[in-house]
Amino acid sequence: MRQVLASLLGSSAAALRFVRGEHGKPRLAGDAAHAGLAFNLSHSGPWALLGWSWHADIGVDIELWRTVSDEAALVRRFFSVAENAAYDALPAARRQRGFFDCWARKEAYIKAVGQGLALPLDSFDVSFADDEPARLLRCSAVLQDARCWALAAVDVGPEASAAVVLEGDACHILPAN
Repeated sequence: MRQVLASLLGSSAAALRFVRGEHGKPRLAGDAAHAGLAFNLSHSGPWALLGWSWHADIGVDIELWRTVSDEAALVRRFFSVAENAAYDALPAARRQRGFFDCWARKEAYIKAVGQGLALPLDSFDVSFADDEPARLLRCSAVLQDARCWALAAVDVGPEASAAVVLEGDACHILPAN
């Protein structure tokens, strides 16, 4: 992460300093803080996902699919009413993917807005049905924030779900080199 951010800033990795926001979201400190580079990092197992943006907040999440014994209970407890209905509508064979797609999108959103788990996960809706594109369906009213957010799924292959949420009305994913 340091090497990528330093390359973007034309700096050395060792020179970068970081601070954490009120809810733990890291950001650049010192001279680099004024460059307008926002970033976010997620990891799951051996995978990592790094997102960055100039002058716009960003959140990313990656989740390797795994067996979750209480998956349905987690959906009932943390997902919104609309997301519960979407989960219930999925055939049983696609529920694991739906669960992790939804979880990654929700995590990316709470990281983008800088609230982390202080923001109730049922206070906003994301899409996750197989037949609809990734998008933020309802922003959290808890935020009382007029900013616009774009959500995109990141194709990381089978057995994992990943998402990016970016402040603004469009989110473009560039392939890794």
